[in-house]
Amino acid sequence: MSDSRWTDVDRDIDLALKHFGMADRIFQADGFDAPDLDGYKSSTSFMHAMGAGYTSVENALKRILDILGETPPSGDAWHRDLIERVSRPMGGSNARPAFFDDEMRRDLLECLRMRHRVRHCDYDEFIPTKAEPSVGAARRVVSRIKEAIARFRKQVDPDPNDENDGGDGAGGGASGGPPI
Repeated sequence: MSDSRWTDVDRDIDLALKHFGMADRIFQADGFDAPDLDGYKSSTSFMHAMGAGYTSVENALKRILDILGETPPSGDAWHRDLIERVSRPMGGSNARPAFFDDEMRRDLLECLRMRHRVRHCDYDEFIPTKAEPSVGAARRVVSRIKEAIARFRKQVDPDPNDENDGGDGAGGGASGGPPI
């Protein structure tokens, strides 16, 4: 199933790392209580970076579902449903392993909560200390998500040239499909 669309997934993940990394740097620099423009710039750029980081993760996940031919969730709770779905294995004719473990699922849901707060608050309501759990979650996501996506890709779209795939070109899958 090798698909050049994985390069788009990689780009989205790289953008998530960039935005979450910048959010962390802004958070560490503080300055949220500075008067006038400086405080405003700190608060708004932090909130934008956290929201953009999470949105980039979602974009990558939706692209992966598209590659797999899996319809993304819909409805009012689709953002949460997306994280919940990709964090569990799927059975049936389109069987696949989970993208993420439970720790990554919890951290992504915390980043989603921050995105929700960012999108549904007034900028003058920003309270930096309430963002600490989300910043911690974003740091953990940054440290692990590339590896998690690479591991998942290797399971569902193994490199036929990989010497450890069984050598038959099936990528290690017993019936030629992705190993589960």
